Amino acid sequence: MNSFVDTVSPLAKEHMEARIAYFNDVALAVVNSTRQLAEANLQFGRDWLQQSANAWQQAVLTPAAERSEVAGPTAEAVVQALQSYQKQVAQVASDFQTSITDVMRQHVPQTTRTATALAEVVSHKAATETDQQWRINQTASRDLIDQASRFAQAATQNRAMQEPASMQSAEDSGNKN
Repeated sequence: MNSFVDTVSPLAKEHMEARIAYFNDVALAVVNSTRQLAEANLQFGRDWLQQSANAWQQAVLTPAAERSEVAGPTAEAVVQALQSYQKQVAQVASDFQTSITDVMRQHVPQTTRTATALAEVVSHKAATETDQQWRINQTASRDLIDQASRFAQAATQNRAMQEPASMQSAEDSGNKN
């Protein structure tokens, strides 16, 4: 029993391998970018929790009259953390776009070449099979026409032959004398 891989043509196999390599590299780029984004989110979450804890501690420990002086630097730290997070996310997105572009540059020519070669083979095979089927249909049509002609000729010959007179009708005409 042949396995599926054994029944695939070499061109189809080459094209499948090119596509698998392409999708594998795209998946690796997605996983890498997702990891980077998760790390940025984790770092932002840690920083946010630390700043929130510090702000809470200062708010609780600072007398009410001095809280406005402490709130300014705390708010500024939060804005800086958000800006830093935004830059990290933008960098991850930029790196992802670059890696996808690199993957495409690396794989698209090979995938296109194998797809074109496979399409040409399939197209040629389809044209050959269509021509072969057309020839078979033509032969079958000729055979059918020939058989119909022979049948028509036989029917014409059968009608052309006169029926022999029966013996009884010959006797009847002879007795009338």
